Amino acid sequence: MRLRFYVILIATLLTIPPVEAQTTSAETKMRLINTITGDIAPKSVRASGTGFVSAHNMMYRHSVTVYDGSNMNLINTIPDQVDLNSFGFKGFTGTHRGAPVEGAFSPDNAYLYVTNYAMYGKGDKTQRAN
Repeated sequence: MRLRFYVILIATLLTIPPVEAQTTSAETKMRLINTITGDIAPKSVRASGTGFVSAHNMMYRHSVTVYDGSNMNLINTIPDQVDLNSFGFKGFTGTHRGAPVEGAFSPDNAYLYVTNYAMYGKGDKTQRAN
């Protein structure tokens, strides 16, 4: 059975014509179109595909900035702090902070999920000492 699968797979792969790029990287060059400035230090940047660009700033900046992709104007600066108790998480008091690292837009581009290096605050059992 396994041999038959490999034979079918190889036969299928041999019948698929290779795809060639319309333009190769040797024929094109990147060029600077715009520069975003401000109190940011992006570690990574993501584009939603629906017009938003997010910059996940270095963890000590404690923020994610979101821009309009058509003109690169700042839409919002999202701090990495949250009052967990106000969202129904019991056992936490005060403000908790994170340290944004990376982000990913949901498949429908409606949400931006951001990972944090660590969370800091009262009641956080995962809090790490620096």
